[in-house]
Amino acid sequence: MLNNKKLNDIRTLQSICEKHDRIKLKLNWDMLKQRSILEDDYFHYKDETLIGYLALYGFGDQYELCGMVHPESRGKGVFSQLLSKAQNSLKDRNARSLLINVPGSSVSGKSFASSINAVYDFTEYEMKWEPLDQLPLSEGLMIREMQEDDIPYCIKLDIECFGQSHSDAESMVRQISKESGQRRLMIEAGGNTVGKIRVQRTQDQSFIYGFAVDPLYQGKGIGQKALSHIVREESLWTHNIFLDVAAANTNALKLYEKSGFKSIYSQDYYQFNI
Repeated sequence: MLNNKKLNDIRTLQSICEKHDRIKLKLNWDMLKQRSILEDDYFHYKDETLIGYLALYGFGDQYELCGMVHPESRGKGVFSQLLSKAQNSLKDRNARSLLINVPGSSVSGKSFASSINAVYDFTEYEMKWEPLDQLPLSEGLMIREMQEDDIPYCIKLDIECFGQSHSDAESMVRQISKESGQRRLMIEAGGNTVGKIRVQRTQDQSFIYGFAVDPLYQGKGIGQKALSHIVREESLWTHNIFLDVAAANTNALKLYEKSGFKSIYSQDYYQFNI
């Protein structure tokens, strides 16, 4: 695990970079706090001050990368050195692919992605809930905790709804089932399990992840009812409710907007040949 000093150093550098560039970095703090693999974090210090950081996030044999360099230390090869070390680690782990996460408004991030010939793949939007006068009713729906025997169905949903490979979906579901601090929920309608959703609370914020409705049951209003149920429940605790959605998923985007969610910033993802 990362010790408190390392975590504090990362937070400090993140704050400096976000303020300077007017961006928001997606560092997946829920995962950073529960690190178990030493080769997932790379640090560059100068005079005991962290000036460069790179994080890897593994989902099966597919990895994502996010990182940052202090504004006063850019253009000196700091991030290239970190990336080289990360690449060597991924080769040893037989990684299949690597996605580089760049804040949508980050000029320096996009410039770096271009310099290493990373290819744009897709954009993900962070959305925040704005309270509505009235949320749609969720009658006929039941939300329950995920059980061990739900894992195969969750894998199926990730494959069919998010286009993941079986190995990636299985690895992610099993990893998530071991993580603490979040609710893993299943959606039921008409006596059948028809979808899944995850909710994590951090300080005074609530984050919604992995929301999927079985394609066999889509177009019946189940998605909006389920989301309304979760939002109504979370709104009793906080109005700071967030979720992510890929730009290509226009149906999901419209569903979220109908439930009161508005886009606040974006993250671009680039495929990098490792």
